[in-house]
Amino acid sequence: MKTNYEEYRDKQLENPEFRLKYLLAKEKLNLELLLDSINDAVEKQSSPQTLKRRIIKMRKHIVALSI
Repeated sequence: MKTNYEEYRDKQLENPEFRLKYLLAKEKLNLELLLDSINDAVEKQSSPQTLKRRIIKMRKHIVALSI
């Protein structure tokens, strides 16, 4: 059973303009979270391997967006 919010969101997602803005905002949030993760690793002086893994993860995400 869907909540009132989920029903409202699903109805709004039927509008192509809203759907595009919603999806772009979702992807922007994902990229910002990845950048914050990399920034935290730099501030904590994490190992180069940790930084490299996080950068690779971000690159894969960006490549997936461009497909």
